[in-house]
Amino acid sequence: MWQTFALEMDEKRPGFAKGPWFTMNTVLTLDDRLDADRLATAFHRLQQRHEVLRTEVSSDRLQLIHPEPRSSLELVDEVSSHAPVDIARPIRLRLAGNQLALHLHHMVSDPVTLWETVTELAALYTGQELPPPAQYTDYTTAEADQVRRTSKEAAAWWHSKIRDTKVSPQPSSTGDPLAYRDDLLSAQEVAAVDALTKQHRSTPLVTYLAALAHGMDPHVGPGDTLAFTTLFGKRDRPAWQHLLGPCIVPSYLAIPRVTGSLAADVPAVRDAVVGCSRYARYPASAIYATIQDPQRTPFFEYVPQQWPTGFTFGTVKAEVATAAGPKDTGLADALAIRVRTRTDGVLTGHFSADGTDWTEPLVHQVRAGIRDYLLHEEGT
Repeated sequence: MWQTFALEMDEKRPGFAKGPWFTMNTVLTLDDRLDADRLATAFHRLQQRHEVLRTEVSSDRLQLIHPEPRSSLELVDEVSSHAPVDIARPIRLRLAGNQLALHLHHMVSDPVTLWETVTELAALYTGQELPPPAQYTDYTTAEADQVRRTSKEAAAWWHSKIRDTKVSPQPSSTGDPLAYRDDLLSAQEVAAVDALTKQHRSTPLVTYLAALAHGMDPHVGPGDTLAFTTLFGKRDRPAWQHLLGPCIVPSYLAIPRVTGSLAADVPAVRDAVVGCSRYARYPASAIYATIQDPQRTPFFEYVPQQWPTGFTFGTVKAEVATAAGPKDTGLADALAIRVRTRTDGVLTGHFSADGTDWTEPLVHQVRAGIRDYLLHEEGT
């Protein structure tokens, strides 16, 4: 479902999903030198073990699984947080002195895949014997089966939630494309909001969604529900916890209009998130017919801080220096807001849009509304 969704995006914005910068990336700092030959052998074995690392997503949507690894360890002078990855060879590993960089094309990976790939690479370098892995083919087959088994129940739920949902009319303004990052909350403010979230027996995703709905409310038209597109991680079976491959389901969030009080908003937003996640596998195409202009629906994603504490390559210790998702290449479409908590505790946001409705001044107003809602609630 993730790959289909990404390819549909690429059809509208050529190069967005199949391009070389649509990647998941990390750079590790090593406390000693790695044996390059040993690392190259471990990297080769890693690709042999996992079909998804030998998979080419072709232009006609076929999955071509190559019989042998097609990527080799690269010895370079320096590494960076982003590097282009050919979709035909979806993994790159680069070593420069005491830094090791891994880059995976996002068509065959997600954040969990990034960290699991490093974990297994370190184990193979160390010489550990690993059991045969689950393959991504198994996951996609199981997902298709679940879609078939739950289609009626999911259709009934979505019909009850979406039939009266009006994607609020976008602001009638135009401007330049925008793509920028900005801090939303300080570490101290994040800690206070986290405490408030626990007090309401909720999650950060629910809290930040309620705040976003509040921030957008003055700038959109009337409607009982705000609709967003989002991504749900679906590693909801033990067999998928350590699977390499994108276990992501694109779907919608049907969020009730907020009242202005977190205590009142949390139950309704939480119920909406739970329901949207439970029935996320319902094909988006079936929802399109009931949502006005679904392609312009704003995108929202909350990414919790999930960097591992470190890895061990034999006697060499490795720490995460940085991690990054796809590089912004100026192919933004509808408004997209991604927020995450950095290692220093600061909540930061990435905002992008093509400027045909949500312009940068309006987005700054939304950002101010998010802060106003959260900081008013916590009383600072």
